[in-house]
Amino acid sequence: MASVRFHGTTLKSRVVNGFTLNEIRHPAGVFIPRHSHPNAHVGFILGGDFTETFTRKTLECRPLSVSYIAPGLPHTDDFRHGVHCLVFEIAPTRLGQLRDVVALREPIFASGGRAAWLTFKMYREAFRSDSASSLAIEGLALEILAELSITDGPQERKPPRWLNHARDLLHARLAENMMHDEVAKTVRVHPVYLATVFRRHFRCTIGEYVRRLRIEFAARQIASSDRSLCEIGLAAGFSDQSHFSKVFKNQTGMTPGSFRASLPGRRRPTYLRPIQDIGRGR
Repeated sequence: MASVRFHGTTLKSRVVNGFTLNEIRHPAGVFIPRHSHPNAHVGFILGGDFTETFTRKTLECRPLSVSYIAPGLPHTDDFRHGVHCLVFEIAPTRLGQLRDVVALREPIFASGGRAAWLTFKMYREAFRSDSASSLAIEGLALEILAELSITDGPQERKPPRWLNHARDLLHARLAENMMHDEVAKTVRVHPVYLATVFRRHFRCTIGEYVRRLRIEFAARQIASSDRSLCEIGLAAGFSDQSHFSKVFKNQTGMTPGSFRASLPGRRRPTYLRPIQDIGRGR
């Protein structure tokens, strides 16, 4: 089995104290057979999608998803639709320094959530030239690895079937203002028991989970469509654009307009070379 470095076109690259950041674009229609990488790495999808297949797990990587792959871990990559991503490799010495602090088990995958927003901040920071950027990048890399370690941490036990049903219900009706009583009645448990078990397994309240779902839905819409910010906010379940902007900024650190402007192909900062559009409009 081959041990390979990353395929595709590297648009930008930077090394910061044991972390190598690469902005990469993979063309559509490429399939990379079973292989591994010499260094551990974290990948963040900015645009497009691809499928990554391991011995016992398949990851469907979409915009705002984050994955960690250990060195030497065999897998295949199917870039059927092409993808634009940020990847940061971790040098062996640096990884060794982190093993006692950050428990990284492989492969790790997170769709949205705090890991995604930390990595998006790294993307914005990655190619700045001011003196504080290296310190910021290193700090973000450590936070991302810690967050992924928490995501992959041990669970108390397998979540009950009704809890998965409740989660799926929240995903299907994210734009609706459902209350605990309605969710609990649907899955046939007491509202207090629902709230307690939900927090235990998902490390947040149902309200926090729904808020995150709405922001992630809105972010994907901003990245992939020409819809106005007002339309997107309403579709995500927010009462108006002002409410949408306030919650989006609280969750991500930027307004919806700033997020759209920061995406590849939208009023690019001068420190980035032209890259693939993943949506037009402002």
